[in-house]
Formats: sequence, structure tokens, C-alpha cells
Amino acid sequence: MKIFHALGLLALLASAMNTAQAGDNPRLKAMFDADQAEREQEPINWDTLIPNDMKRRAELHRMLEQNVVTTGLDYYEAAFIQQHGQKPDDYLLAHVLAMAALAKGYTQARWIAAATLDRYLQQNRHPQIFGTQTVIRSVAGTGKEETPTRAPFNAALIPDSLRATLGVADLKTLANRPSKKDYNSSNGEN
Repeated sequence: MKIFHALGLLALLASAMNTAQAGDNPRLKAMFDADQAEREQEPINWDTLIPNDMKRRAELHRMLEQNVVTTGLDYYEAAFIQQHGQKPDDYLLAHVLAMAALAKGYTQARWIAAATLDRYLQQNRHPQIFGTQTVIRSVAGTGKEETPTRAPFNAALIPDSLRATLGVADLKTLANRPSKKDYNSSNGEN
């Protein structure tokens, strides 16, 4: 009986140690917070943002190689950092990271999973399918902006019910927001 009790205590201690080791990565959290904070400044300083994004992605890749990105929250934060890349593979990896967050049970990663797939599709010259990405182009030589658009957008592929499941606004809401200079594509439930 004492042996079973001792084994039970050892198992409980081992479980507690694994839980502590499996916690969210504080360095990744700091990187995520910095990534988001730079985007909240008005106006955004692109001269510093782009190099900072590159540094964060490089550090994230080292973290992935070292296997220190492990929890659902870690993968979610990693997806946001990675999606601020420049190449299709950056967006594809961001999508995989968002899917890993979902697989770990972190349901707040629904919208970023949809958004990263849309970015990947756009970068490969395919229409987005969720409508998460708004494109605002400048009129050449004028400094004025063209009308914001989500095109190209295959709006018929994904029904609103599936958009809602992934935290994306319905088609009517998506269509009305740009006229209000609201480019958010979330349904607000993420």
C-alpha cells in the first residue's frame, strides 16, 4: 500500500513539474505584445516596423527549432508574428501555426487561421475565400487612395455559417464595413 501511495505522489509531482514546464512562453508573449503595439501607433512607422518584424520572425524560427513554442497560446501568438512576413511561405507557416493553436484547443485562433489562409491565397494570386483581407491601393502619382476592396474574393465558396464558425463576419457585414472605414473582418467573437 505504501508503495502505491509513494508512486502516486511521484506521479502527482511529475505531473506538476510537466505543467510548469508546459506553460506559455513569456518571451513569445513579449514579442507578440511588441508586434501588436507597433501596429497600434498612429501613424505606423514602417521604417522601423518592417525590420522589427523581420527580427521577431527570426527569433520565432529559432524558438520553433528549439521546441519552446508548445501551448495553444504560444502557437496563436506565433501565428500573428509570422503573418507579418513578406512572402507566401511566411503566410503559409502562419496558417500552420494557427492550426496548431486550434489543435491545442486554443479556439481564439479561429480568425487568424482564416486570415492567414486568405493572405497566402492572395500572395499566390488566388482569390481569398473568407474575405479577411482589405486592399487599399494608392492612385499613382496622386497620393489619394482608391476605394478599399476585398477583391479578388471568392465570396461564394464559404457560406456565412462557416465564416461564423471561424470567427469571420458574414458577407453583408464585410460588404458594409469599408464604407465606414472599418476594415475589421472579425465577427467580434474571437
